[in-house]
Amino acid sequence: MSRARWSVPSAVLALGALCAVAFWTLHLDGPAIGGGKRVMAWYAVCWAVFALAAAMIRLVPRRVGVGLIMLGGLALQLIGLHFAPTTTDDWYRYIWDGTVQAHGIDPYRYAPTDPALVPLRDPWIFPGPATAHPLYCGFARPQDGCVRINRPDVHTIYPPVAQAAFLGLHEISPHQHRLRFAQGSMAFLAMLTTLGLVAALRAGGGDPRWAVLWAWCPTVWLECANNAHIDVLGVLLLVGAFGVLGAGGPVGRRRVAAAGALLGAAIAVKLLPILATPALLARRGGVLLAAATATVSIGYVPHVIAVGTHVLGYLPGYLHEEGYSGQKRFGVPRLLVGDTVAPACALVLIAALAFGVWWSRNSRTPAEGAVLLVGGTFLIVGPAEPWYGLLVVALAALAARPEWLAVAAAAYPVYNRDWLGVSDTAMQQRCYLPAAALVLAVFVTRRRLNARRTVPLHPR
Repeated sequence: MSRARWSVPSAVLALGALCAVAFWTLHLDGPAIGGGKRVMAWYAVCWAVFALAAAMIRLVPRRVGVGLIMLGGLALQLIGLHFAPTTTDDWYRYIWDGTVQAHGIDPYRYAPTDPALVPLRDPWIFPGPATAHPLYCGFARPQDGCVRINRPDVHTIYPPVAQAAFLGLHEISPHQHRLRFAQGSMAFLAMLTTLGLVAALRAGGGDPRWAVLWAWCPTVWLECANNAHIDVLGVLLLVGAFGVLGAGGPVGRRRVAAAGALLGAAIAVKLLPILATPALLARRGGVLLAAATATVSIGYVPHVIAVGTHVLGYLPGYLHEEGYSGQKRFGVPRLLVGDTVAPACALVLIAALAFGVWWSRNSRTPAEGAVLLVGGTFLIVGPAEPWYGLLVVALAALAARPEWLAVAAAAYPVYNRDWLGVSDTAMQQRCYLPAAALVLAVFVTRRRLNARRTVPLHPR
């Protein structure tokens, strides 16, 4: 039997196994409820089966492979959509911000428990103590009763394009089905991202089958269809920016401006896509920066006029709470330098990495530079939020660099460190350091193989 004949059935079997494992994993209680060690074990199984399935799809003919990738991505998103969110409750804030805006109130003006918003409360988000899950009763002050929004006493953290999406979600979803509509919307955006990756890879002369790294990745169906994280909208817009620019060659001012506008919109969903900016400056960088800045400004100006500095929301407090000011993050640098200087050392490393990517921007594709910068920043900082990894996954697919998926996978044990009985810093070191070692090993191996291919053959 030829490879083409057995590759398709083998890939279908691997996809079926991945779907079965995904279904069983989501069937278990999420780590936020209990059973964290058991669920983490199944997460590991999901990643292992995904690696096998993604390898199998590379053996399938391109046209059939792309169709199978889309079909498998849809199946996995539907599986995620079948279950309630397992490890997050961020979507309550999405729904609340949309409700506030629908009543003509700027989302940055009040915290959810502000007395001015009492008329907007409903029993679903502000349940009575008798009906609320015990997990939620500590989120508010005693006079507010129970509330399902985490951090209900602080202003929203989400940028303006995300807020526009929350308003749109409010308008299209009936009250009793807002969660399902949120999950379905993020699943739909994930599928659009798969299509965007296929188109961008083809436009750049690459293999569209690399889109499997996104479509079937556990991070994607866990954090989009299941946990309904808005980050996927920012990823879609950023993929659009790369697609507009293409892989190389001359590009007109209008296309660069369009790519910059997409980049700015991505930043105005979640700030993380700003990390990819240096990699996009290879051609007409000034035009791209101007378009991106203008887009972000247009999004923020109406809110600044309405509420002033409240547009920052809880961002400074969130960064401090999550340890980005130096208390928790930067686990890998802490192995090399003391805890006191680790944050400063990390900033220097990230700045050097950004400069290196910009300086060498003409020697690699924008996607290769972006995944190096974003993935490298994650390795240095050690974030605990798995949904941030959606950005790394998409860039890894665009750059055809599957080794960077280890960075996205590393976030899950760090996120669930308390259930695993390991300190934050120690878990970062246990997870992100092996991921860095894998990335480095693949880099060295690839360089050696490329060097062998380019060595001229001399006749004897």
